[in-house]
Amino acid sequence: MSILIIAVARSGSSRLLQAVSHAYGKEGIFEPTTPGCLADFNPSTDIVKTAVETLPLADHLKLIRQFDKTILLDRKDRLAQAISYLNLQTHMKGNYDSKYVSKDFTQDQINRSLSRLEDTREQLEDISKTLSLPIVYLEDLIALKEIGVKYSKSFFAPEFKLRQEKKQLF
Repeated sequence: MSILIIAVARSGSSRLLQAVSHAYGKEGIFEPTTPGCLADFNPSTDIVKTAVETLPLADHLKLIRQFDKTILLDRKDRLAQAISYLNLQTHMKGNYDSKYVSKDFTQDQINRSLSRLEDTREQLEDISKTLSLPIVYLEDLIALKEIGVKYSKSFFAPEFKLRQEKKQLF
């Protein structure tokens, strides 16, 4: 079974790639359409995750038709997504799978992040509407809902959450 995951940033897509790959006993291919991560893949056999902003709509539609299943992934909590994106860009130095304690950001920084994510969200919604594919949300994965493909639900246990709470001194 070949599976394509197309996602908005900071929606749990890397964790979903790991969970699906584990369930099918395959190695997942991380963002092969992203500059800096370019890689070959076989749409008839591989499990692949792409960032929605890395391809135009027509290329995504062509790619989707080559896979057995496609999962579109986003996050309902847009504020948390925007703050997570800011942490990734400013404090985590691009280490997308690292645990972190969130930093404080100005409202202007958050608004710019929300705007950037909204642009990519619209791209995902265009794919969804064009092909009548549902969008799965990170919150669905955390609630261990079925998503149309097998995935190792243990990958969404609370101990795997990347954002850590600030420790209180007292």
